[in-house]
Amino acid sequence: MKKTKEHIIKKIISGGQTGADRAGLDAAKELGIKTGGYCPKGFLTENGQDKSLRKFGLEESDTQDYNERTVKNVEASDGTVIFSIVSKTGSLLRGGSLLTLSTARNSNKPVIINPSPGQFRKWLIKNNIKILNISGNRESLNPGIYEKVKLFLIKSLSGVPSKR
Repeated sequence: MKKTKEHIIKKIISGGQTGADRAGLDAAKELGIKTGGYCPKGFLTENGQDKSLRKFGLEESDTQDYNERTVKNVEASDGTVIFSIVSKTGSLLRGGSLLTLSTARNSNKPVIINPSPGQFRKWLIKNNIKILNISGNRESLNPGIYEKVKLFLIKSLSGVPSKR
């Protein structure tokens, strides 16, 4: 029997939106990490209903309000990584990522934005992140973010040693 690699991360959650959220779920599946999270009622994404989110264990929020699921995912995690377009001054430019950041800070939850692989691994270990929330831009806002985030997570999480 093939032994699966043990990860420091036990579960990856997200809101299921196209782009960064979905990349997190797909990367987790590829790495053999559990998935879950909250999505808007009706499994709503920018492309309409996406019932494939069920296979990732996502639960529908009570409403179709994206803000509701954003807050729930931050609160259900040990920490959040945000992959987002930022201004020249380093500020987040969009509402969903801003809400994620402010919710994490108000909840005293660790949060990191657009980390390098090394920063990300150190942050995960330092904060003892077991349930990781993936957040960030949707694909239509930031074309190509899905592929970038998925590759980043697979490479970064494959290199994170397990704490025994």
